[in-house]
Amino acid sequence: MIPFKAIRSTIVRGLASHLGLPVIELNGGGDIPKTAFLTYDFDQGIGESKGFPVEFQEGSKIRQVETVPFTVSFLSYADDKATSIENAMRARDWFKTTGYEVLKDTVNVVVADLGPVENRDVLIGVEWERRQGFDVDFRTIDETEMALVTIDKANVKGVENVGG
Repeated sequence: MIPFKAIRSTIVRGLASHLGLPVIELNGGGDIPKTAFLTYDFDQGIGESKGFPVEFQEGSKIRQVETVPFTVSFLSYADDKATSIENAMRARDWFKTTGYEVLKDTVNVVVADLGPVENRDVLIGVEWERRQGFDVDFRTIDETEMALVTIDKANVKGVENVGG
């Protein structure tokens, strides 16, 4: 199983510490901070692997391991555009440096691609919500275990002389 809560917590706590800003879930239902802040959204959820998992037998269990991708979108909000851009760039830099190492070492997540910081302003009614954003593509390991089921005896017709 993918440790989703641990991955999310590592990203949020690391960014908040690095930026000194609140990092909140987009459309999370809480109060919006009065100062500059960052939002995150696992907009596609956790992806599926392509191909078949690698299987290992370990004692009486079968362990399946596969690599899965996922993307997280980040938006930087501030009273002025320059601060918003700067906070987005600082957040993006965290994923290239400290964040890259922390995610890899603590929750087995690798930063696969960093998108550019872009203008993501949106018109809500008659007001513009000014924001800058970027996406980060990640990869992680999905591990599952199941009991090993063995065939102890089989009756096969027509192969009496095989192995004999």
